[in-house]
Amino acid sequence: AATVRRNMPEDSVIIDLDSGDIDCSGDRYEVLKQCWNIIPSEPRTILVQEIETLCRDAGLVPGQEPIHSKFDPAFDASVPITTSLVEDLNDRGHKTKDPLDDRALRDSFLRFFCSILGGYERFLVVPDMDFVISGDEWFDAKGFLSSVSQEHAPYLGSLTSTQLFQSFIQR
Repeated sequence: AATVRRNMPEDSVIIDLDSGDIDCSGDRYEVLKQCWNIIPSEPRTILVQEIETLCRDAGLVPGQEPIHSKFDPAFDASVPITTSLVEDLNDRGHKTKDPLDDRALRDSFLRFFCSILGGYERFLVVPDMDFVISGDEWFDAKGFLSSVSQEHAPYLGSLTSTQLFQSFIQR
């Protein structure tokens, strides 16, 4: 990981999910802004609304600093260090909020990806023995990208060129 961070390719972003650290090849704010802007607006808006609702249900509000958290000025938000995002106030007579529902959060992202990747399976290439030996692609990305809306194409073009997407296709 240290070698990759020292020789980070252009247009790359590495997010350490454990610490919340972000490494990139340029100004973090500009890189994040560019990444944000290529995500299709309607699915992005729905995803953000669902996440905001989940946070509100858990008693988290924008700008709230959870106890035992560190501040990441690049996001102007907090990154929790402990597993508890909400302080239990029950012993003080306050109503206790439900913790952040991780399954509902995963479901929100699942709905997001289903909405933007819908129909991808029509562009899968069924491999035979000659195909596997040839090293050809398992997915017709050009055909897929030509079938999606202009708004989705930049994001999906970036997504389909990642190792993560190739791994998803091969499973």
